[in-house]
Amino acid sequence: MRNFFLYVPVGAGMVYAAILYNSRGLLTLAGAAMLLPPFFLCMLWSVRRHLEGRITVSLLPGTGDYRIRFCLENKSPFYLPDIRMKILLKNKGNGKKHKIRLAGDVCPGQKAELTGIFQSPEFGLWQAECRKCFCYDCLGLFRLKKEWKETLQFMVFPSCYETNLKVGIRTRLFQSDSSWYHPRTGGDDPAEVLKLREYRRGDRMNQIHWKLSAKNEELIVAETSMPMGCNVVVFLDVDTGKMDRKTGIACWEVLHTLSQEMVNQECFHFLVWYEKETGRLRRRAIREQEDLTEFWNEILQHETGRCLFLQEYEQEFRGESFASVILWKQELELYVNDRFLIQIIPEQVKRQLLELELIV
Repeated sequence: MRNFFLYVPVGAGMVYAAILYNSRGLLTLAGAAMLLPPFFLCMLWSVRRHLEGRITVSLLPGTGDYRIRFCLENKSPFYLPDIRMKILLKNKGNGKKHKIRLAGDVCPGQKAELTGIFQSPEFGLWQAECRKCFCYDCLGLFRLKKEWKETLQFMVFPSCYETNLKVGIRTRLFQSDSSWYHPRTGGDDPAEVLKLREYRRGDRMNQIHWKLSAKNEELIVAETSMPMGCNVVVFLDVDTGKMDRKTGIACWEVLHTLSQEMVNQECFHFLVWYEKETGRLRRRAIREQEDLTEFWNEILQHETGRCLFLQEYEQEFRGESFASVILWKQELELYVNDRFLIQIIPEQVKRQLLELELIV
């Protein structure tokens, strides 16, 4: 609006000069200049009515930064030369806030993205919110506000580092009850057929698919799949209410690194923690990336505590078997099958994980 108050005296001066010097050309120019503001105002009003948008968030590969986008679509027949907005980012856990300013333009009938970078955000559940934006005309005479009320929640994971974790043969071949089966490895579970093939010398009689064999008039063998249970149990022996920030970051980074590496190697596992509110153990089966995302969403909503995990686990989940146990303690001590492996120093997490050799 500041430009508008400068524009009006200039336009009035042009009209005065046109009358004073009796100049038709100058009068025509002054008349056109006086008609521009209402045209720009109508244009902005139309664009504001037909403007749609949404927030998207994505991780920049190889960095800890996140790209914040506001995707706009201008369904009006007019060009929007300038649009500005603020994206408010809030950590749902500790309440920390961060603002990102976005600006750009949108062509008529087209889409555009306003992009900003959220540098190295702290681990946790974040909410991105845009409450309003401001639309400007070409000369900056008018500014119209548009209410958005767009929100998006996204998870910022702990840093994940390189480590030397290997899944042992015993754990790999350990057969526990499961409704998941390996897509390539054969086993002895008749509930899931891996593939059908012709009979070969040495095949067991109980592998023959008798119905298909009778239908095809030749022996057909059904290779069964190996069930993929959660053969590794990871106990999170941590009291979140008694950890300082530096220790907490290191704790989550190590846990995320180990769990992510097991996911990469198709080693299904349970992440187990003690929930203070209910006084019981909680667990999440981790088989794929989505499970790990759900785990972080869930654990951030509750305060965890410490207990005698192995005893509590055997009572809570009676009869369940597993091949290997990882105990990750609040003191940043790592135990594998009751054997102390390493104590992590918060300032040296990346180096220690790289040097770590862990077989589960």
